[in-house]
Amino acid sequence: MTFYQLAASACIGLAVAACGGRDDDTTGAGATTPVTVASPLVQLENSGALPRLDRSASLAGPDANNNGVRDDIDDYINTKFTDPKQRAAVLQDARTMQKAVLVDPTNKEASKAVSLEMMAAVNCVSSRFPDGQGLESASAIGAKIEAITTNTKPRLKAYLAFNKSQDGTAISLPTGDTCE
Repeated sequence: MTFYQLAASACIGLAVAACGGRDDDTTGAGATTPVTVASPLVQLENSGALPRLDRSASLAGPDANNNGVRDDIDDYINTKFTDPKQRAAVLQDARTMQKAVLVDPTNKEASKAVSLEMMAAVNCVSSRFPDGQGLESASAIGAKIEAITTNTKPRLKAYLAFNKSQDGTAISLPTGDTCE
């Protein structure tokens, strides 16, 4: 057994011990409701600490206004960003993230086009959120949009396939005004 396997086994053992192991008394006074991953997420969404996200099986998710951004992400952006130019920049970034999830990664031309659009969106967000002015950093905004766009396993897998399709390619960050 390697060091890492031993360490993993120890961590699992500690986790089971910390959870109290199995309690066969599910009918008595000591019965508790099992905690699922969904329970804390719902609580955080209800409190407003996390945005309420679509977790459907659809890669695209709902987009009632057909602006290329899932409705849940649209709501998050419209609530969080009040400056119109900043909001537009973040929406541009979200639109390109959505395209990255939906593009056929085997279509090199389409993937490259999405990648170029992503670079333009990154440049736009960077221009609208200059560092050192008490604003959230452009990289933190990009990371948040990426995280909420890839919030389900199928979406994350599709985004990873898009990224893999970009292996071996080189793209430079555009200059000038790339905001839509």
